Amino acid sequence: MTISIEDLKIPVGYRFAPKDSTVITLYLIRKILNNRPLPTTAIKDIVFYNFDPDQLPIDEFSAYCRHNEAYFFTRVILGRSTMSGGQWKVSGPDVPVMVVGQVVGFKTCFVFYSAGDQKNSTNWTMFEYRVNPALIPANSTNEILKIKINTFVICKVRYRDDKNKMDWINHTFQTISIEDVKLPLCFRFVPTHTELIRHYLNKKICDEPLPSTAIMEYIDFYDIDPDQLPISDQFLAYYRDKEGYGFTQVMPGRTTKSGGHWKASGPEVPVMGGYAVIGFKTNFVYYSAREERITNWTMCQYRVNPDHIAIAAPNVTLKRKIDTLVICKVKYKDDAENSSSESDSSEKNENKMDWNNHTFQTISTEDLEFLPGFRFRLKDPEVIRDYLINKILNRPLPTNTIKEIVFYDIDPELLPFGDDGESPEDAYFFTQVVEGRTTRTGGHWKASGPDVSIMHGGDQVIGFKSYFVFYSAGEEKISNWTMYEYRVNPGLFPAESTNETLKSKIDTSVICNVHYKEDERFSPSQSVQNEETMGNETDTSSCSQSDQSEISKSDDQS
Repeated sequence: MTISIEDLKIPVGYRFAPKDSTVITLYLIRKILNNRPLPTTAIKDIVFYNFDPDQLPIDEFSAYCRHNEAYFFTRVILGRSTMSGGQWKVSGPDVPVMVVGQVVGFKTCFVFYSAGDQKNSTNWTMFEYRVNPALIPANSTNEILKIKINTFVICKVRYRDDKNKMDWINHTFQTISIEDVKLPLCFRFVPTHTELIRHYLNKKICDEPLPSTAIMEYIDFYDIDPDQLPISDQFLAYYRDKEGYGFTQVMPGRTTKSGGHWKASGPEVPVMGGYAVIGFKTNFVYYSAREERITNWTMCQYRVNPDHIAIAAPNVTLKRKIDTLVICKVKYKDDAENSSSESDSSEKNENKMDWNNHTFQTISTEDLEFLPGFRFRLKDPEVIRDYLINKILNRPLPTNTIKEIVFYDIDPELLPFGDDGESPEDAYFFTQVVEGRTTRTGGHWKASGPDVSIMHGGDQVIGFKSYFVFYSAGEEKISNWTMYEYRVNPGLFPAESTNETLKSKIDTSVICNVHYKEDERFSPSQSVQNEETMGNETDTSSCSQSDQSEISKSDDQS
């Protein structure tokens, strides 16, 4: 069911800011196929290219989009010229939109030139999103579908205010030693791709101060097997488990001294900074020399876009650094998730937790100022030990980052995520568990694996987590929404010390960690084939009555 954006009560600070993959898969492809409802009415239909951007109804989006930003469905036209004579001109290359290695669409950046001044661009910019035509089977005979895929686009338009534009040339930091940073519990160094390029690699190349010393200084990364990298104890406090970042010089072959080597596992992907390609990233996997097979070590290599760094005068040293200096993010991925291995290294030799004295003074996240790249990421023991138990006992929490909501009433796409409006990698909510885990619309969360014990100190079970996947109302197939439900081990609390209220809270209070996972289950090609099948009036028993009426209406109009 499509949710009317006007009927939503959107909390202050939350915005419609979908990821590129969401724009393509959940909005544009559904609009073209007309076989499933759109998530919301946030994207409006308009003859976009008829109007100069200052004539567009941008104000109608102010309640749920970012300032001076709007999204529109439209049909692309040759030349992209408005009725007044203004024109949208290309301002960058096509950028593939990926879903797990598959190109599902493209986005292209444009800037607007007024009719009376075709030499100077305005402050209006636009991203045009289109579906990858290769998703149509080669033997397709549905000409209407082909036309729609070739002409239907989504335009994301925005007015950029010069006074708010960052001056990157003069944007400097005083480097902060990471050992001196007092981070709240659970906040770790998890930079975005853009931050790694803009705030670290660019600064390193230009010999400018870095935001922090969180990235290891020059090491011969490609000489050393990954299990020998110097990810010392000083980094464990702010890196995620079995993960590290380092500056290094790229070398041909990427072969270590032992004979192991890093092999690319996907194409090079552009890293965007606003509307410009500021760098590139490539994923690699490690092959051991001894075993001659793939290992569990993965790596993402970041390099700058040479065209993005302006060199005032020929400088051989700077040019060499641009060509060879990279950041490597290395990570070890376990074959099977075992939360007992997630216990902090500092916990292994500790005694059992003294729950009576384990308290915090709650820090307001609104009062925190973070270095670029630091975000809220919890380990399993921290979810139980530092948040859920303290919540149950009405004690102060480390921060007020985890919000309390009636989680199981709400379909996941309507949950109040972060202030950027996107579905984050990790979002956490306090809630009360309910029987059936069914939302008000009839969707439900189904268990997808056994309970996993969460350990403290290596020998104490402090809680459990269970894995769930979401099924939308009226649909028998799995969605891309997944969730971990965390609950405390009742055995931690002596029976004689618990009253009925506390017992009820122990049994029903949980933390839900929800995530939208883009994976191979999504098959645009299959969706296209389904559209052709339904167009031939074959089996539509898997569709609801409302879906069937929408499809019939679309076919009649076509």
